[in-house]
Amino acid sequence: MIKKILYIFFLPLFLFFYSCEKEPPAQLELSAESVILSNIDAQQTITVNANGKWTASLSSSWCIISPTSGDGNGEITIIASDNPTIKERSVSLFVVSRELKKSATILQSVSELEVDNVEFVLSKDIATKTLNITSNTSWEVSIPDSVKWVKAHPLKGVGDGVVTFTVNKNSGGVRDVNVEVIFANSLKQIKIVQARASNLPPEPPQLKAPEANLSDANRLPTFRWSEVEDPDGDDVIYTLEYGSNQTSWEHSIEIDDTLFNLSSYLNENQLYYWRVSAFDSYDGSTSYSEVRSFTTGVKTSYLDGEHKVYQTHTKGANPSEILFIGDGYISEDFEEGGQFDAHIDEGIEAFFSVEPYKTYREYFTVYKQAAYSRERGVKQTDKDILKNSKFNSDFLGGSSLSTDTDAVFEYAKKIPGVNDEKLKNLLIILILNEDRYAGTCWMWSDGRSIAIIPVSRGSVSTGSHYSNLIIHEAGGHGFGRLADEYVNSSNTGKTITAKDKEDLETFVKAGFYSNVDLTGDITKVKWKHIIGVPGYSRVGTYEGGFYYTYGVWRPESSSCMVQNQKYYNAPSREAIVKRIYNTAGLDYSFEAFQEKDIEKAPSQTVMMQAKSFNPLTFVPLAPPVMVE
Repeated sequence: MIKKILYIFFLPLFLFFYSCEKEPPAQLELSAESVILSNIDAQQTITVNANGKWTASLSSSWCIISPTSGDGNGEITIIASDNPTIKERSVSLFVVSRELKKSATILQSVSELEVDNVEFVLSKDIATKTLNITSNTSWEVSIPDSVKWVKAHPLKGVGDGVVTFTVNKNSGGVRDVNVEVIFANSLKQIKIVQARASNLPPEPPQLKAPEANLSDANRLPTFRWSEVEDPDGDDVIYTLEYGSNQTSWEHSIEIDDTLFNLSSYLNENQLYYWRVSAFDSYDGSTSYSEVRSFTTGVKTSYLDGEHKVYQTHTKGANPSEILFIGDGYISEDFEEGGQFDAHIDEGIEAFFSVEPYKTYREYFTVYKQAAYSRERGVKQTDKDILKNSKFNSDFLGGSSLSTDTDAVFEYAKKIPGVNDEKLKNLLIILILNEDRYAGTCWMWSDGRSIAIIPVSRGSVSTGSHYSNLIIHEAGGHGFGRLADEYVNSSNTGKTITAKDKEDLETFVKAGFYSNVDLTGDITKVKWKHIIGVPGYSRVGTYEGGFYYTYGVWRPESSSCMVQNQKYYNAPSREAIVKRIYNTAGLDYSFEAFQEKDIEKAPSQTVMMQAKSFNPLTFVPLAPPVMVE
């Protein structure tokens, strides 16, 4: 009985001590002391590390958690509604497990929005401006309902975005509006201002040419007037009106330029009136110049692109043809007998002043062609001089010249009968309206050539005059297809390179460069058939030519292709005559050449110039540009 009582007594004690021994201490940890939530679509988790049951709670109207209780390790998801304010908000999360309590601060960021501009000023025309928005929230563009002249697209967005504002044409005074970009419980204000339309006309144009009350005016006058600006900066369109009656103008031409050239002649000895109006293309307002008058005489000019025949061949089945054309000549320069004619005629006569061209002149047909430039003169890149010329010709430095060769060829083809095939046998001499020493001949392996020559007023004795340049570039390179025989200062004492040998031989095969050779052997040189012939004692082999001291030979000690003197050596003359014969349809023979070869040595004047030649100071003309 006593054992039974003891058993009953000690059993609860055993269970009590056994229970206290098995219950471990409470453990509770949170993975973060704070959680930061975005202002929109916010959701985050926090981890609970516990060894028993726990409960979680927070007191908030904008934030909820799930679950609110657990047993052992777990995860609490925190979800917040969007923060529509520009103020940060927070709440504390509490987690309790038995006697332990932990907390974490829940923070939600603010709604933010920035714009890259707060004011736009637009012209009175239809115009657009863009606004860049940097944002972490949703936004909306608000334009007052009463404002119809400005629109925005898009009107709504979330996060970063670009809004384009478009304004209608303004025909009244200055107008503006404040546009709002609304976000959260805040906004950004954008001011849009549109300029007024003054409705003032442009200033009246000032007439320049023809001058007032001009008599004996050219029947192809050039009309010039001043450029005017519109007070609002609008585009201006001009209207030229002219005729014999100023109350009812016979001719009216709309143009966006300040120059106009007629395409047909005015009547002889006729009184004409003219004026120019400036029209605002935006609002239609117009201003008028004064009315001027002039009386025509009988003088005429070349039309732009028009050609005239200077001489026609009288011998040979087919002519050797030359076209003289100019660059840097304005329309007034093309009055017949004017500056263009004077320069071109001088160049033509210079070309035919030297043998064999002098003797064979009757085998040539020569054209002159007009090309109107906007300004007198041409571009000089090496001197930073810009000019607006028809063919964009250019001094590149030294004596090198370039031009828009394609444009020159296209102009040449305005002449009836001139096509791509005929260009291969047509020498084009492009005269530049600049007094400067230079010259470059552009030559193609198919036979085309453009000799570019300025109207240099240098000395004939030094080879720098216009006439010397004609003889070297046009007569020598362009028609004769001759090589330069001088030595470049940079190649003095040097032997021709393999590359330049190859280039020379390539064009020799195409019919060029008959006046230089890569051998000095008188039994093998190209002109061996002339050496020793009576009357040709000057002809031999002289080392130095094609820009090198050694490895290249020329036929005579001096000639046009050395220092621009007015004399071609015998093989050069022969090459020229061969081309004339070939074009004329004649059979060539050396005997026929000899019969007419009347000047076998330079004149006394040329010889005197040759003796004064100083290779150290002489500036040779640029090598031809060879195009395969």
